[in-house]
Amino acid sequence: MTGIESKSSARKRCGALRRQMGEAEREGLNKALAAKLLTLPGSVLGVYQPIASEPDPMPAVRAWLEAGPNRQLALPWCMDRAASSMIYRTWRLGAPLMPDAAGIPSAEGEAVVPDILLIPCLGWSDANRRLGYGGGYFDRYISGLEGRARPVLVGAAFYACRVDDALFDELDLPLDFIVTERGRKNEKDPLGGIEPQAGLLGKHRRGLTASDAS
Repeated sequence: MTGIESKSSARKRCGALRRQMGEAEREGLNKALAAKLLTLPGSVLGVYQPIASEPDPMPAVRAWLEAGPNRQLALPWCMDRAASSMIYRTWRLGAPLMPDAAGIPSAEGEAVVPDILLIPCLGWSDANRRLGYGGGYFDRYISGLEGRARPVLVGAAFYACRVDDALFDELDLPLDFIVTERGRKNEKDPLGGIEPQAGLLGKHRRGLTASDAS
């Protein structure tokens, strides 16, 4: 990449690129996500309901659920949109959802701090920084845990949506891992990154769409 773009222009560029991602890229990302999640300890996985062109992680989530006993999912619940505040609430796959304060479908289960957070990325950088929509929800949630065990942070991104590290400052918390459809050598990853594994998802593979409203 040449020059340094603004966050606003980076969001527009990455959004356009993400809308172009087809079934092959989306299935490849799910394979890589499943491979990474299965290496991580923990029994509570914080997931997300995809909106617009965000990658749908549910095939990888189903693979993680069936890989061990007593595993639990949780969804983010926006409590105050103006303050960008949220918590996670337990959720059973397929259970009914209702809109939170931001209008995003979520669960009404008990509040919980997940062991692992799976976070959608609009863009990503080599230093594991995440470019989101600018609301600051995830950064505020992590910063607000204060002394509680911090979840392992796993970003789901498309390789083409790479951005310059110069976009970020100290308020932009780095994730522990960024997973793309290609897999990537990750300096923070003691396992040396992810290589997509053919056939890993098996019956969990399903049609994924690339429609985007943004």
